[in-house]
Amino acid sequence: MVATRDVVDAPELDDAPGSAQPRPWYDTLEFWASLTVVAVCCAYVLSQLRPGLLLLDTTAAGGDTGAHVWFPAFLRDHLLPWRLTGWSPDYYAGFPAGQFYFPFPALLIVTLDLVMPYNVAFKLVTALGPVALPAAAYVFGRGIRAPRPAPALFAVGATGFLFFKDGGDATMRFDHHIMGGTLTSTLAGEYSFTIALALALCFLGTLARALEVERRSRVNLWLPALLLAATAMSHLVVAVFAVYAGAVLWLLRHPLRSFTRAAAVAVVGGLLTAVWLLPLATSLGLTTDMRYEPIHHQFDWMFLSEMWFLYPLAAVAIGGGIAYRRRATLDVVAILVAAGLVFRGWELLRDVLGKAPAWNLRLLPFWYLMLYLLAALGAAELARWAGVLASWLVYGPEPLDDPPLPAGEDAVTQDAVTESPVEERTRRGDDRSRAAVRVVAIVATVALFGTVALVRVHATRGYQPYWAKYNYTGYEGGEAANFTLKSWPEYHAFMDTAAALPPGRMFWEGNSGISTYGTPLALMLLPYWTDGRITSMEGLYYEAAGTTGYHFLAAATLTPQPSNAVRGLPYRSFADFDLGVQYLQLLGVRYYAATTPEANAKAAANPALHQVATVPDIDNAPPNGWTIYEVSDSETVAPLSYEPVVATDLHEAPNWECEGRPEPPPDTVGVTDLGPWECLGVPWFNDPAALDRPLTDDGPASWKRAPMLEARNATKKPLPTVDVTNIHTTDEKISFDVSRTGVPVMVKTSYYPNWQVSGADGPYRATPNFMVVVPTSRHVELAYGTTSVEWAGRILTLVGVVGVGFLVWWGRRLSRRRRGDPVRSRTPRRVRFPLRSAQER
Repeated sequence: MVATRDVVDAPELDDAPGSAQPRPWYDTLEFWASLTVVAVCCAYVLSQLRPGLLLLDTTAAGGDTGAHVWFPAFLRDHLLPWRLTGWSPDYYAGFPAGQFYFPFPALLIVTLDLVMPYNVAFKLVTALGPVALPAAAYVFGRGIRAPRPAPALFAVGATGFLFFKDGGDATMRFDHHIMGGTLTSTLAGEYSFTIALALALCFLGTLARALEVERRSRVNLWLPALLLAATAMSHLVVAVFAVYAGAVLWLLRHPLRSFTRAAAVAVVGGLLTAVWLLPLATSLGLTTDMRYEPIHHQFDWMFLSEMWFLYPLAAVAIGGGIAYRRRATLDVVAILVAAGLVFRGWELLRDVLGKAPAWNLRLLPFWYLMLYLLAALGAAELARWAGVLASWLVYGPEPLDDPPLPAGEDAVTQDAVTESPVEERTRRGDDRSRAAVRVVAIVATVALFGTVALVRVHATRGYQPYWAKYNYTGYEGGEAANFTLKSWPEYHAFMDTAAALPPGRMFWEGNSGISTYGTPLALMLLPYWTDGRITSMEGLYYEAAGTTGYHFLAAATLTPQPSNAVRGLPYRSFADFDLGVQYLQLLGVRYYAATTPEANAKAAANPALHQVATVPDIDNAPPNGWTIYEVSDSETVAPLSYEPVVATDLHEAPNWECEGRPEPPPDTVGVTDLGPWECLGVPWFNDPAALDRPLTDDGPASWKRAPMLEARNATKKPLPTVDVTNIHTTDEKISFDVSRTGVPVMVKTSYYPNWQVSGADGPYRATPNFMVVVPTSRHVELAYGTTSVEWAGRILTLVGVVGVGFLVWWGRRLSRRRRGDPVRSRTPRRVRFPLRSAQER
């Protein structure tokens, strides 16, 4: 390992036994100047987020943020206090709410909602990550003992990262805005990512201190464990960064001696997340892979020409780190290199797993952030050199620590040479004067760098304040807030009209004009505004439901401008509108809302659609009003015409093979692998002749079995007629009566292993992603229960809580032991901070 030297932090002396030395005034000045820099950075970020609007009781809009409003309210009203996750019928014919999204920010919102309006609590938490990030960077700098004023400049660097703006092509610019961590990403809806990033920096800073086995300071092991758990439960991709960066810090801090500490922090932090993370890890196969195209030419993304000003400062930091053998510089450089390697090598996981578990763009912000922090470290080196230069100009070269021996003396008699009281006072006064000049020079240099950085940030911030104003004036903003782009009256009228209808699922026509309501995702809040009375087929949490892909396959036939969000599927077109109506019946959708003339014309001509309501065009802008149609024969529990076929040999395969097409030439666009259930369900869903007979993954022994690729073409076996009545659905229960037993029935609710049935056999997973049960009594009830994996997660989290208590006890024991160590109880060496130590000079 490379030998490194660290500048000892003056406050550390206060923790040493017998050291009641007051902090020098110039050290106090530098300390408070650093805190002032951090406070200014946090305040500047807050000012760009329009704090007055954050306290306005309006419903946050804009990008994905305008749809995220739903989950914390659902968590508060339907899941807490006994569950973090549970079933919701609000999107995609049902999905496990909270299981595949991050609970910690939502818990913060619910907690704040106890003392303030929900809308204010939600907006404050969305702003929390950006405002806290400069302070978190300061904590990280202090934790790795970066030489002051580097921690304060870390806050400046983090602020610059928040306002990062590239000037690449349109695609790269769009992708950078949604990569996570920056202010634009936060406003677009990635606020959980930014909160997690701030938590990760705090985790790394506290972990670095906890691993210092050679220090005399107090040992806190419980705090990094809690911060690691909070990071993971705020965003898993950021947790990946926290883990590999934490491993780097451990490897650079006596890894053998500090292994037990690092392992204890990792184990307890992991156990605390088990209540949520363990069920998630075991049910990932039930999610939808959106198959986002990974970004290529990684070096082009890593080294942007717009970031040219960072590179010379980074070179200064590396040079200073080598010259002074600073471990803090090695920490930052090593984490930066690790971030680059992870980003570059993420797609290699496709060779091992067949797919990467996350979009590689999400790994890029960590490279940018560490590059900004390395540049801040370079600026700190320049500030320190400026202090040395100022001292030299004012007082001349600094004398050696050990004065030369008088004539005729040798080293043997050196101890006899002592300073007179006058000489000692003179030397100490000279030291204080030099230190004062240096600290003033450092503070002035930091102020200069900070001013230049914030001026540059202000010049390149672009539309962030506009976007913040757009988001935080809310859906209700409208003309009253000088925002003519929103049409709250029309949006409100649509929700009131929907709330007056009998309960049911609604499919609404996607249209770019919906953005005038506050976001293109505005209608995803149907269950939020109607208290769950009207649910939306499309929701924000695309990956969270196995039914997502089939919704978008249906949307391609029902919308002139479909998004076709799930890549690699064989989408039809609006010309197949009548087939789309069959899809609505198959999916149990009760209402179809159309806005364009094309969709209204086709809906009016289809006998299965009956107009039940209209919403007038109030703002004379798209969407030009709405017409709502009721879909006939779309009950959520329905009898089957033909006996299901059990598909065997389910496996992942290329989409062309699943669809029965010839193998395309190499490098053909659109070729991708479909998961085992997709490979069965997608070709079935796209074959109109197959829709009246579902395929299942299991069933009674009497049902026909067939290989996956042949099952939909098997001979159909008619079933006796059965009537289904008294259908009743709640969040976590579905009940109904049947006129006869032994005949399979389709339950049009998304399949999930938690569903348990009484009065029937099953449930069996059935195409597209529903459940088939075989009644054994006239009354059947399905309930969303708790699996053994979920119980295991809860127990492990309780063990983690006990582990936190153990870490508190262990840390105090280590601290007492260190204070009682006679070797470590010696009066510490005199530290001239912010001067360099004698060895560094």
